[in-house]
Amino acid sequence: ETTTVLSPINKSHREKLENAQKLEFSQNNFSRAVVLYEQIFSLSQNKEIQARMLNNMARCYKKLENYDKSIQYYSRICEEYTRNTTSTSLPLDLIAKFQIIDCYQSKGDQENFITKSLDLYRNLLQMEWNLTADQFNTYSSMIEKDVSDFLSSDEKALENNNYHQEFKQLKELHQKIREKWEISKNIENSILPELRRRISISSIPPSNPLHYTRPINQIDYLVIATAIPRNQTTDSKGLLGIKINNQYLIHQEVKRIMDEFPFSQEVSLSISNLSGENLIQIGDSSSSTAMVETYFDENFPPWRVNFFSAENGDFNVMNLRKSFYFWTILTILILLTFGAFLVVRTVSHEMEVLRLKSDFVSSVSHEFKTPITAIKTLMERLRQGKVRSLDKRKKYYSIISKDVDKLGSLVRNILDYSKVDAQKKRYYFQKTDIGQQIKEEIADFKKDKLYEKLQIKIQIEPDIPFLYIDRDAFSLALSNLLENAVKFSPDQKAISVAAKKIGDTIQVDVTDKGLGIDSNEMDKIFDKFYQGKNTDQKSLGGTGLGLTLVKHVMEAHEGKVQVKSQRGEGSTFSLIFPIR
Repeated sequence: ETTTVLSPINKSHREKLENAQKLEFSQNNFSRAVVLYEQIFSLSQNKEIQARMLNNMARCYKKLENYDKSIQYYSRICEEYTRNTTSTSLPLDLIAKFQIIDCYQSKGDQENFITKSLDLYRNLLQMEWNLTADQFNTYSSMIEKDVSDFLSSDEKALENNNYHQEFKQLKELHQKIREKWEISKNIENSILPELRRRISISSIPPSNPLHYTRPINQIDYLVIATAIPRNQTTDSKGLLGIKINNQYLIHQEVKRIMDEFPFSQEVSLSISNLSGENLIQIGDSSSSTAMVETYFDENFPPWRVNFFSAENGDFNVMNLRKSFYFWTILTILILLTFGAFLVVRTVSHEMEVLRLKSDFVSSVSHEFKTPITAIKTLMERLRQGKVRSLDKRKKYYSIISKDVDKLGSLVRNILDYSKVDAQKKRYYFQKTDIGQQIKEEIADFKKDKLYEKLQIKIQIEPDIPFLYIDRDAFSLALSNLLENAVKFSPDQKAISVAAKKIGDTIQVDVTDKGLGIDSNEMDKIFDKFYQGKNTDQKSLGGTGLGLTLVKHVMEAHEGKVQVKSQRGEGSTFSLIFPIR
């Protein structure tokens, strides 16, 4: 693991860090290195730097063979810095857990070693960290091998525990995950190229589903796919499809139909693949006569179906043939109809998401481009010495500062949304005076150069009970509502924030006298990427993520966000927290 110097660190701290690294890696003076790492940790307020310093101290204690102290520091990373990463962008708490396990193994603590190893193995299989396929395979295989080697060598010492059974269950889950990824890999590498080729040369409209089957590693893959059309063009922008679970189709659906269908005589059924390998046998066909043998159109599914009957006679054969065709065609129609419906519905949803994402990218590009262009232009003039007036230079610096604050707000929203979308957002609840918290958040909000002259009216009822909230998340929600109130109040910036107790809830209201929201948009404004369609809002910009984040914050607090608005008269957004 490397230790990269982070940009927020100042010059004096950087010198300490360089000296500490020299002591640790060149001089092997781990004790003195720990002292310098500790000083940097104490002086820094940056969570990323603090997490890295804890990791450095834990590493030094491990080199000193002070495993208890090393475990203490690594455990602190796992408890307090779960959102931080290593210099190579790996989850720091994941690496810390591996190091804790290694410490327990080095000090000979078998019980903690196997317990922590199984816990980490389970966490990896439950996808607690957002890892790539290669990273997942690497770390899960490492911990699986360590546990397997340990249980094999210390079987007698642990024979009275349930570790072997738990490990067996985790390995089975691991194998299922491998199989799923193997299926995805096979589809991507072996099936998608052929589907794309067929779509590109086919004269069939892209909306018609394409049926495709191919055996891979002795497994028949059944796929229904369709092209995703581009707007106002005949070509496609991608493929969307579903893989049919043919094992379920054979062993569950076919068997159910055979059990439920009212045959007029005793029949048996045999299904085999095109190479003759038997896939399922229902009933005894050894003494029966084959009456119907058929294949599906386009060999989809790639089966040969044989019906057998103990009775003879043309009449019965004809009835059986008709019955077979009836329920076979009906079953396939139901499957294909459901598949087509699912594909069409999914395509429609994906098309809408793609449109929203396209709008989002366009909006974000514009939001970033405008301040960056302004900063670059002003900095170029300052660098060339073209601004000689002190007052004008101050004005330029003020504009640059405002644009930087705007960029910072945009980046924070996008980063927070990425954590929410990846389901990696975590909340830390603590007892909070909500009235005091609101005052502090508004004061911090007005420190921004964009809002320093803004007047915000605050009305907080006395004796409001304390709440258990995540203060950072509350800050995010309130600042987004305040930013919206300012942005959508271009003429009259009359903004108020109120907090009051209503029953067993605390309600925080943010009210403005701005543009308001049309009634037909009230259900959409909390959707990701959505932005209002009113013509006088088009120049206001934004990413369409602010209210999505507000909604997620309130759901995490088991509360809700409500809005009351009338076009042209302003809006009131209410954050409603349950009291507990």
